[in-house]
Amino acid sequence: MTSPTELTVGEYLSATLALNGIDTVFGIPGVHTLELYRGIARANLKHVLVRHEQGAGFAADGYARLSGKPAAAYVISGPGFTNVLTALGQAYTDSVPLLVVASTAARHSLGKQWGALHELRNQRDIAATVTGHAGHAQSAEDVRAHLKHAFCVMRAARARPAYLEIPLDVLSLPAGISPERFTDAPAFPEAPANTLAHAAQRLRAAKAPVIIAGGGAKHAGAELTALVELLGAPCFLTAASKGVLPEAHPLNVGASLPYAASQALIRDADVVLVVGSELAETDHYIVKLPIHGTMIRVDVDPIKLSDQYANDVAILGDSQQALATLVTQLAGHQPSRNAQSDVKAARASITASCDAPTAHLHALLSGLRQGLPTDAALFTDMTQIAYAGTYGFSTNQPLTWFHPSGYGTLGYALPAAVGAKFACPESPVVALAGDFGLQFTLHELMTAVEHQLSIPIVVWNNSALGQIRDDMLGADIPPIGVIGQNPDFQALARAYGAHAIHVTTPNELSAAVKQALQLRGPTVIEVTPTSLA
Repeated sequence: MTSPTELTVGEYLSATLALNGIDTVFGIPGVHTLELYRGIARANLKHVLVRHEQGAGFAADGYARLSGKPAAAYVISGPGFTNVLTALGQAYTDSVPLLVVASTAARHSLGKQWGALHELRNQRDIAATVTGHAGHAQSAEDVRAHLKHAFCVMRAARARPAYLEIPLDVLSLPAGISPERFTDAPAFPEAPANTLAHAAQRLRAAKAPVIIAGGGAKHAGAELTALVELLGAPCFLTAASKGVLPEAHPLNVGASLPYAASQALIRDADVVLVVGSELAETDHYIVKLPIHGTMIRVDVDPIKLSDQYANDVAILGDSQQALATLVTQLAGHQPSRNAQSDVKAARASITASCDAPTAHLHALLSGLRQGLPTDAALFTDMTQIAYAGTYGFSTNQPLTWFHPSGYGTLGYALPAAVGAKFACPESPVVALAGDFGLQFTLHELMTAVEHQLSIPIVVWNNSALGQIRDDMLGADIPPIGVIGQNPDFQALARAYGAHAIHVTTPNELSAAVKQALQLRGPTVIEVTPTSLA
């Protein structure tokens, strides 16, 4: 039997990942990753063969988001690496702990442009633009050092993806060192007591406070709910925090920052508490939110405490700890007002402002909701039905709505749902995509079929790039390139070996999703507007 110190560098890397909590690798083997695959077998890692490296990255992303654990993708140098870059970009903007391991050309030709197979001038520098750490290793010791840094980045308070590349000839060298488990560093800074006391004083004096909670607060639902009720304050969520406050809570304005009624409540607030949100353009889709009152901000990222908004009280710390402390300090507080009527009016105004197509999407989303268990996890795409669902899909639990907000890529939903199903096989997982976006990564349907994953894949088929068409028409631009011929999704699903259902109404969608969750293997549920049925 080979001792640990007789492993190759490629074997050492896979064994080290296994010791540090990574149990599944997504990828496509190639001639430049053979030693990594030898390591997969030796370390008893599960390997999922995807159909495209972008799918490997998105699947690892979905695995990490639902499980909360770092996930890995192995890719070859050159085209495999460039194919996975979009997934790295999405993981970076959405703070997802994704590790991509790639090969490079052998050391003797690296960077010399001799025409080596899969050659790129400098992969590491490219990867550095979309990762928290990008390393190049020329020995097992280098691999160990870079992996330590990568796990720090992925387990940090604000997680980022990481990248490690290893030359082809180095992968097959003797490692000479044993794999090891790295020490887990404390993930979250503790907010300073004096700053929290100052924030509590401001909140106690507030006449019309509001709260904005982002993805950084998704683990602090109980504390957030308690503070919302103590202050009697309207609470706004983002796509990343949907469910952290129950949808039906009378002070929950929902993920509604882009709407005028919500912005009016924020404009009139005398204190705005922002917890775990970078207040990005993709949260509100205006230049800046109209925050005129005192601003208190809680975040683990010091940059976000001072980048776009002038904060009166900046709290560097974990949302859960900070909110728990504020709840304790405000115990017994009687708010100057209870804003339930304001929230109800804002909700009514948002509903009234929706046009007929959006109202139709909300009805379909209601049907989808009725067909799903409360803990179902939805992985969505950049599509009109998902945009409508950010506000209009009701959920009472965090980690049930996953939208590629920051980078905003098409093709995310299906492979991310596949990865999530591997992470939590017993949990209901759904993909929600548009007709065009699905075709970006449709080939991953074969991955779901191959592993008989019971995933409903809901496809909104309006035979158009609907949002872009509407934007063009709104800007008085001729609608160019927004109408394309679609395949027969039903026939295509069956050709892959998947189930297929066509629906047009909310009730039909509800029944179809219930049925799909009981079937072995994936089901493509094509939803068309009544006029196209």
